[in-house]
Amino acid sequence: MWYGWANLEILMAEVKYLAGKVVRWPLPILTGRPGPDAPTLKRLRLAQGELAQVHDSDEGIHYLATLELREGGVRGNHYHRIKRERVYVLQGRLTVVVEDIQTRERATVPLATGDLLFIEPGIAHALQTAEAGQALEFAPGRFDPADIYPYPLI
Repeated sequence: MWYGWANLEILMAEVKYLAGKVVRWPLPILTGRPGPDAPTLKRLRLAQGELAQVHDSDEGIHYLATLELREGGVRGNHYHRIKRERVYVLQGRLTVVVEDIQTRERATVPLATGDLLFIEPGIAHALQTAEAGQALEFAPGRFDPADIYPYPLI
């Protein structure tokens, strides 16, 4: 499983779905300069504005996209056989419906500003926006349009 972080265990608030094939992390919010024991992934509230550290790994990112989240909009309704992806919510609120295409187990994952979501291959997913905003989607592999399989969830 690609988590890509050495000290992920510091993020105690992780929530696992579908036997850990989908994981949600609300990144901790720190104010001011963090100490040496601070988690690698975090949101820093600084005088000049927030800095969110959403990836720190030797494993690279070869795909990065921004998502506009329009209220009431739905994105996804598909799965990937290869792509392991992450979504970081910069601003807004959404609900992600996920389903393991093998077991048909389904879950609903709430996401809000500062949440990071990991989705393994073989997990169908659809994102429905409750409050408009923006998100980042990133993955270790390059974008492959042949690795998108329609799977209606919402």
